This record gives sequence, structure tokens and C-alpha cells, in this order.
Amino acid sequence: MWGWAAFGLGLLGSLHCAGMCGPIALALPFNQETGYKQLFGNVLYQGGRIVTYSFIGLLFGLIGRGFSLAGIQQPLSIAIGVAMIITVLLPRLIPLHRSPAFLQRPIISLKKQLGTFMRKRGIAAFFITGILNGFLPCGLVYMALLGALGIGNPAQSAGFMAMFGLGTFPMMFAIALSGNFISVQWRSIFNKVVPYFVVLLGVVFILRGLGLGIKYISPPDAALQVEQAAECH
Repeated sequence: MWGWAAFGLGLLGSLHCAGMCGPIALALPFNQETGYKQLFGNVLYQGGRIVTYSFIGLLFGLIGRGFSLAGIQQPLSIAIGVAMIITVLLPRLIPLHRSPAFLQRPIISLKKQLGTFMRKRGIAAFFITGILNGFLPCGLVYMALLGALGIGNPAQSAGFMAMFGLGTFPMMFAIALSGNFISVQWRSIFNKVVPYFVVLLGVVFILRGLGLGIKYISPPDAALQVEQAAECH
């Protein structure tokens, strides 16, 4: 379930990605290539982004695993769900469009490195550009990482972010090849749909944390399961 949720978030939110990362994709030198070289370069660039998302997802999964071992995974899941909903309803309280102050210098350095590789041609340069681009601040990526944190399983969290990246793949791949071809009207429609999807995902995380015993959505509280097992014996 989590994989498809992440894919849907990436797919629906990819128009946002187009506005943020589209200019980078359009500026890449593989657009000067023809035929399979252009396609292969584009795939490598998109693949680099997905690798970065997966790696960061793994790290957040490890953090979430720590919360799980501490016995606060379900309260964390509720908190993440509430944060997602608040981000949509009251965006000024959680401004995902701004990066924390302590990240400003690393981001400036990252952008310099990104600019260096964007001017290069070759397989390695395309892939590394995608990897670096995946680290750029993005509200939609932050939202996905909240989900990866809430899952609390390193492998599943990495898979969650990989599926998110795959969801952004079609739109970003097409834009890199043929430019920003989506009309403002359609972009507006997709941007209106994304908040509803995020709220729905937030509700799922809240239900998961409540441990209501709903199959696939809200498994029973782990402590309650242990208590019930002890009673059976």
C-alpha cells in the first residue's frame, strides 16, 4: 500500500517538480544529443534523482526504526499525519518552501557543484547531476520523507522514496525531452489535487498510529498484541 501511495504522491505532485526542477532538466547537455544518447542521458539523470531519494529514505527509515524500538512509533505516526494535514491547511505554520537556516551554506555549495556537472557531458556527469539534484530542497520531497519516517522500516522507507521518485519520472522525463509542454490550466488542476492526496495520506498515518485493527491500514497496537499473546499462553 505504501509504495502505491508514494507513487501517487510523486505522480500527482510532478507538476510541482516541473516548476522547481524543470529548468535544470532543460539546461542539461543531453538535450544537445540525438537519438538513444539523449534518451539514455535523460534516464541516467532521472535515475540519479531516484537513487538519492532512496538513500535519504533509508536514513529516515533508520531514524523511524529507532523510534519504533523506543516504543513510540505509533505516536510518531499520528504526529506525522497531523503534520501533513496542518501543512496543507495551515502552510504558514510549517513552511516547507523554506529551508532551515543551518542548511543554507550546504545548499549553496550543493548548487555550485550542480552547476559544475550541468556543464559537463558524459554518462557519469548526467548521473551525478541527478544525484545532486535529488538533494535540493523541495517541499514535496519533504512531505514524502515524513511518510518514510513514519513507516519506520529502513528497507520499506527506501522503497517508499524510490516509488515516489518513479512517480515523478514520467513528467520530468517528458519535460527534459520536449520542454514545459503542460498548459497553465492543467498545472493548476494537478496542483489543486495534490493537497487532497496529502490530507488523505495524513489520515492514513493517523489511523495507522491509532492501531484500530483495520487490515492493511491500522494494525493493532504492538503493545496490545504482546499483551494478548501473553494472555493466550
